[in-house]
Amino acid sequence: MQITWIAYFSVVLIWATTPLAIQWSGQTDWFIGISARILISAILIIPVILWFSRQRFSLAPRDLKVYFSASLGILGGMTPMYYAAQTMPSGWMSLIFGLTPILTGFFASFLLDGFKMSFSKYVGSLVSLMGLMVIFYPQLAFDSLDRYPQLGLGIALAAFAALNHSLSTVLVKKTNHGLPNTHLVAAAVWISSLCYLLFQPSYLTELPLLPTQSLLAIAYLGIFGSLVGYILYYYVLKRMDAIRLGLITLIAPVMAILIGYYFNNEPLNISIASGVGLVIIGLILFEFGHHLTQENFRLLMGRRFF
Repeated sequence: MQITWIAYFSVVLIWATTPLAIQWSGQTDWFIGISARILISAILIIPVILWFSRQRFSLAPRDLKVYFSASLGILGGMTPMYYAAQTMPSGWMSLIFGLTPILTGFFASFLLDGFKMSFSKYVGSLVSLMGLMVIFYPQLAFDSLDRYPQLGLGIALAAFAALNHSLSTVLVKKTNHGLPNTHLVAAAVWISSLCYLLFQPSYLTELPLLPTQSLLAIAYLGIFGSLVGYILYYYVLKRMDAIRLGLITLIAPVMAILIGYYFNNEPLNISIASGVGLVIIGLILFEFGHHLTQENFRLLMGRRFF
């Protein structure tokens, strides 16, 4: 059990540090940041497939459909997020991407049989949206256009990335018929690497001079952000309940805000902290609101706290 908890907090730490690492890796060239990261992951996952996979890698048409659905999470999700990371603080980006459970729920309600959005999920979605408005509206209207001139574009791209990532998750859930997770990840990074190569073949031969910080961030994301993080997450997934897993999406954005504040001099004030609080409350309502029955609510309201 101790190993499981170590893996659990490692996943939280990897997810919390990923937004700042994305920003650092793409500060010279955002496309090099994403394409190099995925290429590293594509190379490193080959021995994982060869040594640990017991099922033969399939290229059947119905399996290709699943693979392309998985690659949407990288091409349509991660790619615009890398550009967005250069337009805003990394902690703000993590909050937008932290709403993927809510967006996934909306897509699942339309595309998956048997999944319905409950009242608490709608309320949680609205509260989280209010939290984002508390954070971004003052920045767009008054404060940060000089410091972040492309903030509006960045918010739109980050939201687009979160939508694509969530849609990819639901499409994989809908089309997958028992393929190993390692095969899905391998196919997604291979397809994405090929697309990046076709889009800009010169990124392998004409690399710009990158600062050490960017190189280390790319290596960290390629090894830990993708491969190790994925392995640890699925290790935890098999050994912990859904409630503890759901807490990862609550803890990681808050940690990302603090990491950006302390290590990258990102803004943090009362308005931002209030917005973060609303986003987290909304996610709690979305993930766990169904546990709050009318009877439990009456007991909670009737309890004396002083």
